[in-house]
Amino acid sequence: MKKNILLSLIFTIVCSASASFAAVTPISVAIAPPVQFPPQDFSITGIRLSALWGHHRDVYGLDFGVLGNITDQDFVGIGIAGGFNATYGSTNIIGLQLAGLGNYNQQKTNVVGLQAALISNINVAESNVYGVQLAVTNLSTNTSVYGAQLGVYNRAKSVYGIQLGLVNITDNLHGLQIGLVNFNNTGVFKVSPILNVGF
Repeated sequence: MKKNILLSLIFTIVCSASASFAAVTPISVAIAPPVQFPPQDFSITGIRLSALWGHHRDVYGLDFGVLGNITDQDFVGIGIAGGFNATYGSTNIIGLQLAGLGNYNQQKTNVVGLQAALISNINVAESNVYGVQLAVTNLSTNTSVYGAQLGVYNRAKSVYGIQLGLVNITDNLHGLQIGLVNFNNTGVFKVSPILNVGF
């Protein structure tokens, strides 16, 4: 009996562990899912090229999509899309995340370089931007920005640098806000027109 329980336990662990690892390939070519090689449950470690958009488990490297890029778990590298970049796992941008419409990162995100979109950059979870966020709206309520947020509407948890836009909002300012209305929730001046300074 004990032997059967032990064998069942080992079998369960091995099966669940093998299910958590994705197959890996250095290149992906896609029109739009499911017309893509390899299929969605693969991890790409190299380059993903998508005529419309690609959708994979993980991407480590360069990601180019005419319309968009979707990654279910981890993304590390440079992502460029005509429409959107969407990552549902952790995101580490090294250099550039560029989208014609928007960038959406659901889990912890680290951007070292430029995160830019025509419409919006959205980082949902606790994140860091070391560089520049550039979009009409930068919605990063749980993000610390070390550098600059440039847009019409900028929102960050902490800013170590500058926010430049019509409306700028942060909980913790160590630098400048320049805009029509500036909010620094922990500052001496919680609301300030034109210019707000925090230390």
